[in-house]
Amino acid sequence: MRVSAIQGRAIALLNNPASAQTVKNGLLLIGAAALVTTAAVAGTDNTFDSTVSQLTDWTEGSLGKLAGVAGVAVALVGMVMKFDWRLIGGAAGIGLTAATGPGIVGALASAVF
Repeated sequence: MRVSAIQGRAIALLNNPASAQTVKNGLLLIGAAALVTTAAVAGTDNTFDSTVSQLTDWTEGSLGKLAGVAGVAVALVGMVMKFDWRLIGGAAGIGLTAATGPGIVGALASAVF
């Protein structure tokens, strides 16, 4: 019963010439956009290479080491002040991510399937 009410409204909407023209224009626009777009081929685009190399240098360099050391320091302070697993786990997660994250992401991005 609910489906027939929706179908009835859709048919009534399309019977209106202005609404039907709007739907036709929308479909025409979608079709034109599909025709003029070009396919992006993985591995051939180098738009973000400079940004990727800069971020990789930061995480594998001194900024990554600083994040790792800061994470361990916060975890140690959290263990001394109050034994909160969320604080310790978050700090350890930051340290592990800074240490191993760029290698894992680089391996996934350069994998050939």
